[in-house]
Amino acid sequence: MGTYITLRDPVHGDIFLGTEDIRIIDTREMQRLRGIKQLGTAYLVYPGALHTRFEHAIGTMHMASRIVESLRMNGAEISKDDEVLIRSAALVHDITHVPFGHTFEDEMKAFPRHDMDEKRARVLLKDGELGDALRDAGIIDEIFRVLYGKGETYLSDIVKGTICADLLDYVRRDLYFTGINGNYDDRIFRYFTLEDSRLVLNMEKSGELRRDALSTIVDILRLRYILTERVYYHHAKASSGSMIVKAVEMAVSGKNPLRMEDLYWMSDNSLIDYLISSDKGIKKLAEGVKYRVLYKRVYMVSGEKHREKFVPYHISPPESPKSALQNRESAEWVISSSLGIEFEDIIIHAPSIDMQMKEADVLVKVPKKGIINLVSMVHEVPEIKGFIENYRNLWKFYVFASPKAIKKVGKERIRKACERHFGVKSEI
Repeated sequence: MGTYITLRDPVHGDIFLGTEDIRIIDTREMQRLRGIKQLGTAYLVYPGALHTRFEHAIGTMHMASRIVESLRMNGAEISKDDEVLIRSAALVHDITHVPFGHTFEDEMKAFPRHDMDEKRARVLLKDGELGDALRDAGIIDEIFRVLYGKGETYLSDIVKGTICADLLDYVRRDLYFTGINGNYDDRIFRYFTLEDSRLVLNMEKSGELRRDALSTIVDILRLRYILTERVYYHHAKASSGSMIVKAVEMAVSGKNPLRMEDLYWMSDNSLIDYLISSDKGIKKLAEGVKYRVLYKRVYMVSGEKHREKFVPYHISPPESPKSALQNRESAEWVISSSLGIEFEDIIIHAPSIDMQMKEADVLVKVPKKGIINLVSMVHEVPEIKGFIENYRNLWKFYVFASPKAIKKVGKERIRKACERHFGVKSEI
């Protein structure tokens, strides 16, 4: 690696940074990630969850290097140039994230996903100091292909695949900073191999299934499920995230509209402060998050039976890209007006009904069948089927109401108004 410095990470211990890494890390675009929390508003539930996308980026680079090292030990030939490309791609893989991005993009579909927004990628990855650093290193176009290209190779698999460097860092990091006990075994690195230019977990030895490999992979799925259940979909995180999303949606349609481009250089705190300086309704929502005056659950539906009914509140068809937002706003207006409360007092939280545990799609090598997706083994490995089904069953459609509205009209009246509007009885 030549000249390097040592960074002490609370999760992985010592991480070594070479001159190529330092040049990237010291750019304005990378330093921006210090102001964006990895878990959004989860700190309102788990006070220690203050870690940011900056340290996650460095951790992902470290885990990518460990995967490369393991592949070489298993006989793969990976050049020095490809190793630099992998490390650099891992460092910048989250460069397009904006404050509370997962809430905006994945849960509420208010903006395009960070990894599918080419305009944002060009501004934050190709322009500015980071673009200069990658261009000087001669890897800018290769980085763009690894992160945003349509073809899949072991390079992209390592950085942003299923069980990959990204996941191997954030699982450990999120568990550590939320204080949830659990960890996966480092044996996972022994199983990585390359097959037909794809990253694969080898579960075969001497023609037999490696049970140790299977149990290690299943353990990662278990930890991923625990984090999803206890952290990512915690109702208070859903409430606070929805409050920020509604404030942003109102700001986007306000007198001085907030644009996606305005978020590129904002941190979590600067976005909250911006919203607090806005109109009264927006200010109330943002201050509620800042001072933890959270909206409460007044209506909830879960399970398979009625799930399809709530698709229009989450998914917008191509011919009407704003319909999900419009459907949510229309329902919020109807419910709040019928109760004589303010529009901002009611929030609909509508996650995707098609919740998939993408980690179960990891490529594995097994006896007789060769290279398959792990999910195809659900009938042979009950644990995998259980995790996939339980993951889907975490889906919940919520209506949240402000403490002020609940005090004014009562939770029962709000619940009944929601039941009349949606035609489905609440489970709370």
